[in-house]
Amino acid sequence: MLPAPHRATRRLAALLLSSAPAVAIAQPAKAPVAAPPIARAVAPMAFVPLTGTNVVPVVANDYAFDMPATIPAGLTTFRFSNKGKELHHLYLVKVEKGKTADDVLAWFKRGGPPPAWLRPVGGPNAPSPLPGGETVFSSVLAAGDYVALCVIPSPGGPPHVMKGMIKTLTVTPSTRTAPTPQADITITLSDYDVRFSKPLTAGKHVIAVKNAGTQPHEYFMGLLNPGKTPMDLAMFAENPKGPPPGLPMGGITDILPGDVVYLQVEIAKGEYAFMCFTPDAKDGKPHLAHGMIKQVSVK
Repeated sequence: MLPAPHRATRRLAALLLSSAPAVAIAQPAKAPVAAPPIARAVAPMAFVPLTGTNVVPVVANDYAFDMPATIPAGLTTFRFSNKGKELHHLYLVKVEKGKTADDVLAWFKRGGPPPAWLRPVGGPNAPSPLPGGETVFSSVLAAGDYVALCVIPSPGGPPHVMKGMIKTLTVTPSTRTAPTPQADITITLSDYDVRFSKPLTAGKHVIAVKNAGTQPHEYFMGLLNPGKTPMDLAMFAENPKGPPPGLPMGGITDILPGDVVYLQVEIAKGEYAFMCFTPDAKDGKPHLAHGMIKQVSVK
């Protein structure tokens, strides 16, 4: 989700930034402290690592990533949590040899289409802002040079990458092996749909996310407030006025056609929105405007 003017990113950011304080102010200041119904339905997941994976904790702060500078190639799980006052995500790109975080930042400031030397490889989208919220994202990383960045903007300010939230990651050659993760459900992203291999149910899941389209896709997942729809969530992202119609629940950042990544989730019962904000290669409109938006009932 890195369009030249970063318009789609700002739409999602508006949703994320507006949703975080909604949890804190859901009750009047003098009322007994109690989580709103949508918050009570969400509990932190008990993490169990995938077989053979290298677990990499990543903690986001305002405005930096606390994460290793070097990790071995192979199956990698990012446990992404946020200790900042603002919401953050981890957008990971692989760059050609000789390119650095400075080159990525220079392109970001300059704008224009993504350069050929930069390849998005996915990453954990912003976790729930509730205590204990995290996004658990796994993929197979090849050896090479990577750059991690956050493009969510501060309220009324620049994207966090402009405040220094960008870090080089070196993935070193490794002989370690791991079996392909055993997913119990597959989400297939295409032009322009989000399809599930079977109904999504409450509980723990290992989800394989596959891009079967012809251009990059992401997905953002939100837990809807009662009576609200995915389009309410999308419209709020475009014009964030009033209380938010849902709660961010993670997802993935852009992956390229043919790529497969994995998410470990624990999902509560409720109504969820799935949508793609990535701008279309032809007209620049977010993919949700082409129908890549869906409501899913979890029972």
